Amino acid sequence: MWRTTFAVLAVVGIVYAAAVALRQRDLKFVIGYSSVSHMGFVLLGLATANVFGVSGAVLQMFSHGVIGALLFAVAGTMIYRRTHTRDLDALATMNLRRALPFAAFTFVVASAGSMGIPGFSGFAAEITILIGVWKAYPVAVWIVGAGMVLVAAFTLRALKRAFFDVDGGSSAPSGDAKQTSSAERSIHLEPITAPEKLGAGLLMFATLAVGLYPKMLLDRIQPAVEAMRFLR
Repeated sequence: MWRTTFAVLAVVGIVYAAAVALRQRDLKFVIGYSSVSHMGFVLLGLATANVFGVSGAVLQMFSHGVIGALLFAVAGTMIYRRTHTRDLDALATMNLRRALPFAAFTFVVASAGSMGIPGFSGFAAEITILIGVWKAYPVAVWIVGAGMVLVAAFTLRALKRAFFDVDGGSSAPSGDAKQTSSAERSIHLEPITAPEKLGAGLLMFATLAVGLYPKMLLDRIQPAVEAMRFLR
């Protein structure tokens, strides 16, 4: 009975948090609700109480730790420290893909991992969880699929508004245009530093390495999971 209760809560958390994230204007709030949604996958994997589900949950904890750190590094360190805003409408006027190309590239990679694109650790973790969920709660897979669509929707929205909204500043009045130009000048004066690039590079390498070769971690996770007596 406890497994079913937690599975229902996990599915509700995945879908609800993704829907809330779709309405946020603060970039950090988007990432925060994304974390809630992805942690729902962890709870759902644990609720299956089978080897695939629990192994996927452990892998998801590692994967989201890496991807979440990468997203917050871009939003908090690379962007906010230079623009002093996290508002997506304000960021859309700053042409950040040209002002901070490395931040744009990093956010694209992190977004791909967050959406579960094949080749990234997020895909390896979520597909392993879904295999376990299919064995325990087949109906939940279809509902979670809707949540994954919402995850892709709010991630692409944040990515577009923050870096690729080419029309963001086209209709701004002259006073706002002046402020935008000033913001862009200050951004150019402080490029992404070498330590920031190194840290982001290590995180990107980690999510790609596990995504391309998940056995590297699963071969260590599954034996420990199989030793748990409560698993069927």
